[in-house]
Amino acid sequence: MTNVIGKVATDYDRERLGTAVERAAMANRMRPGDAANFARRVVDRIDCWLADKTEITGQELRLQTASALATYDPDTAYLYENEKRLF
Repeated sequence: MTNVIGKVATDYDRERLGTAVERAAMANRMRPGDAANFARRVVDRIDCWLADKTEITGQELRLQTASALATYDPDTAYLYENEKRLF
């Protein structure tokens, strides 16, 4: 289990990350089913990255997720990275 360190340490939640990625994809006008598949691929990449880590910061998780998103769709990566500023 990987801990995410921020204001409070929490366990990494694959579902929560998937929901955030899916929400960014749908904000970029992706259809819901496609957004869910897209989110699953991105979260799978993050799970591989987390395999040897016991603690990460929330910022590290956000940057790695944006990097994985950019591999597939740079516009969605931008929306994900700037979600708090845009919405």
